Amino acid sequence: MPKKEREWPEPNELVIGKITKVNPFSAFVALEEYPGKEGMVHISEVARKWIKDIREFVKEGQPVVALVLNVEPAKGHIALSLKRVSDHEAEEKLKEYKREAKAEKMLAAAAKKLNVSLDVAYKQVGFKMRKDFGELFRAFQTVQENEAAFSAKGYPAEWIAAIKAVAETALAVKEVKLKGTLELKCPAPDGVEVIKNILTKLPSGITASYISAPKYMLTMKTRDAKTGEKALRSAAEAAIKSIQAAGGSGTFTAG
Repeated sequence: MPKKEREWPEPNELVIGKITKVNPFSAFVALEEYPGKEGMVHISEVARKWIKDIREFVKEGQPVVALVLNVEPAKGHIALSLKRVSDHEAEEKLKEYKREAKAEKMLAAAAKKLNVSLDVAYKQVGFKMRKDFGELFRAFQTVQENEAAFSAKGYPAEWIAAIKAVAETALAVKEVKLKGTLELKCPAPDGVEVIKNILTKLPSGITASYISAPKYMLTMKTRDAKTGEKALRSAAEAAIKSIQAAGGSGTFTAG
């Protein structure tokens, strides 16, 4: 679990936890990011509507995202609310938690390169990275995309090298190969030449290979599948418009 610099959460902070006990008028939550700490949700803070039976809304073992209402370290008391957390806020918090969990593994890998423990890594650079960039994960993204911006924050050279090496491996974007079948037909006497001419005008990065008349395989490699799919389909649609303008017809099937 992502390590926190603070021992206790702060009011208005979103926290991730798991329901450990449910009473008639309250539920207790073990906080994932604060080991050993447990918060309490009063029945009035469980849901936005009237509750007849609290167990209809919360159960032991249930993961939750809660809002911290109040913290009293001297009494060991943490008051939480479930009803004040929107679905969107809960979703974003869970995404952040997963990013930070991944980033912590990356920090541990960097620490291993320097033969130090994860705790030492946090003390020397981890907590500072989170403070400087908002999230530990964003710090790793920054060192990969803009080393100068990361270095400007004053990290030791050996840590910069180790963190960058880990980021380049862990955050490397893999290329995916996209393909689709393009059918082009042209009854004109020079139909073959018309088709060849259309295929030679495909955008850069998209190639056409002959399957069997009238089918051609369009392929491209990209690191952004969603954008690549649009580009491949756009190229196919342009080819179909060209063949139609020449009196022919065409179809495209992705995949």
